[in-house]
Amino acid sequence: MSEQPQYILQLKDIHISFTNAHNETFDLLRGVNLDVEKGKITALVGGNGTGKTTLFNIISGFEKNYTGEVLFEGHNFNRIPAHRISLMGIGRLFQDGQLMGGLTLMENMKLASDDTTGEMPFSSLLFRNKWKQAEQKKEEQAREILTRIFGEGNKYMNLLDQDGAEFSYGEQRILSLACMLMGDDRLLLLDEPTSGVNPIYIDTIEQIVKEMKEIEGLTVLLIEHNMHFVRKVADVCAYLDGGEIITVGDTDKVLDNENVRNSYMGL
Repeated sequence: MSEQPQYILQLKDIHISFTNAHNETFDLLRGVNLDVEKGKITALVGGNGTGKTTLFNIISGFEKNYTGEVLFEGHNFNRIPAHRISLMGIGRLFQDGQLMGGLTLMENMKLASDDTTGEMPFSSLLFRNKWKQAEQKKEEQAREILTRIFGEGNKYMNLLDQDGAEFSYGEQRILSLACMLMGDDRLLLLDEPTSGVNPIYIDTIEQIVKEMKEIEGLTVLLIEHNMHFVRKVADVCAYLDGGEIITVGDTDKVLDNENVRNSYMGL
């Protein structure tokens, strides 16, 4: 008897409408249902303006004016504030997600850790030894992640004190993904990780996304327009059109589906 899949995220009958400047109301999502299997990479694809990023906003708590249910690990996540969701096992890379300027690369990576030891000024004064140990552990973890991704003696080991804003856009994207490995998240939402990135960095992004699943044991749900990238990384593909998930299944089968190809140019 085959084992039933475990779903880390379930979207049930998600509806959302918007009213434009002319007071006209339109339905963006019209009953989205999607089960995201634990330990897999699922790609959400569809044309521009079909509601993919809005769906991410609903999952991560930034959009509350919807109907339906969001279940994470079986628990109802409806309308939980975004800052709480970020502490409950769901991490997100935004479309314009980059490193924080004014902070070094190392500080960006430490900030991404779920260990908040020392972030309260008084606690770092009262428990100085504990704070030092936590900071050392974060720094060791950051170096280990950078070495694992970029290899021994990679250039970023010599750039840990460089301001995050001084890296190129492509470098900021790959380093932002590396930062996500610092946390204890179990589900990662990646909004167009390759968008606007120089092709020389896309192979590295592919490596990091695959590592998220294969080495870290994470579940990844990503939005992506680069179909070549989707074919290389995603186990499952869901096609969103007309406010609904039209089809979901094995990535190649979905992307080779004649109806999908006809309705979504570029596949």
